[in-house]
Amino acid sequence: MRSSSCSRLVLAFGAALAGIGCVGPLTPRAPSSPAAVAPPVESAERVEKAAPPAEPEAAATDCDEPKASPAVAEDDGDPATVDDGFEAPAQEAASGAQSAVPFADLTDQEIVARLRTDIGALGPISIGTAHSGVLIAGVRMPEGPNWQLTNPGLAWGTKETVDALAHAIDAVAARFPDTPPLFIGDISAKRGGHLPPHVSHQSGRDADVGYYLTEPARPYTTATAANLDRARTWHLLRTLIVDSDVDLILVDTQIQRLLKAHALSIGEDPAWLDQIFQVGGKSSRPIIFHAKGHANHFHVRFYSPVARELGRRAYRFLLSRGLITPPTRYITHTVKPGETLTHLARRYKVTIDAIKKANALTSDVLRANKQYKIPQTGGIPMPARLVVPPRRLPPSPSPEAEAKAAPALEPCRRTSAPGG
Repeated sequence: MRSSSCSRLVLAFGAALAGIGCVGPLTPRAPSSPAAVAPPVESAERVEKAAPPAEPEAAATDCDEPKASPAVAEDDGDPATVDDGFEAPAQEAASGAQSAVPFADLTDQEIVARLRTDIGALGPISIGTAHSGVLIAGVRMPEGPNWQLTNPGLAWGTKETVDALAHAIDAVAARFPDTPPLFIGDISAKRGGHLPPHVSHQSGRDADVGYYLTEPARPYTTATAANLDRARTWHLLRTLIVDSDVDLILVDTQIQRLLKAHALSIGEDPAWLDQIFQVGGKSSRPIIFHAKGHANHFHVRFYSPVARELGRRAYRFLLSRGLITPPTRYITHTVKPGETLTHLARRYKVTIDAIKKANALTSDVLRANKQYKIPQTGGIPMPARLVVPPRRLPPSPSPEAEAKAAPALEPCRRTSAPGG
């Protein structure tokens, strides 16, 4: 469920929805002072026991778990409903700001010469958009003690993506002792492109990542107020936002509320949080958005400026040599009663088989009011050089905020079994 303010924001982003619906070490942007990125003090004991204060309407129980939303429960059970094709409005770069231009010392001819000899000579190449792209010479997310890959064959990304994920997860493990391994789901296929059931995950810049939970669980376990490890999960998202070039993060509304309340409780700057979160936020372009299907994992999308700039400059060469085919983009269509595959094929000028393949259909039956992906061929326009907006860093914490460590609370316990 979304609050009225969240609904208004989502309506403003409606035109940006693109479907139904992660190269070198990180290039850090140094803040004005080390304190600018230091998170408020938070003890290891707090990780195990802390919980945000219950809202007034939850005073009758000792848990602040929101009532389950039928829509969320249904979405989580149907991978095809995951809204990972979401496209947020572009962020504006600061006035006069200029991003470093990768490969500025190389001419196009020099780049082509190196690629002709070794396609991976300059590192991973990300071409196109998150929902209409390909990946060349990608890097597979390595095995690590602090994470577990749910599908190693679909864990390919730009090196910027892989490095950012590893850095953020390692940061959580370093801050909080005895942190269990975190599940990492799909990133991209080895060569990118369409990755059912996703719309995005096509160019090595998107990754599905599990939430930290307070009890052992399987991959894609739905997070709730009763099992969400707020401290570890918030530190993970905070590190991604502060230490890497993040385009957007998709988090279910209910979980956004829990994480924002936790961040406030440990002294994070309220104005900064309002710029980060969509829920209760005040920014026309937050970083953390709601999208259906993200109660059991979150979705992070990176800018990956190095891999994308290489893709922009190498695209024509790769296409002319037949090393890639023009990426297929996908639009969505909500089926009306009476519509058939034939109707959709004629309307969008594609074959029935192409629609069935895009949606993993084994029959010709369509469900009314359900969204289906429609493939569109013909290549993609190559954008101008990417200018990554400045990272949104929190202000330096005040002594009062650092000292604002609420006493450890007892773990949230149910007074009765669910439904009892």
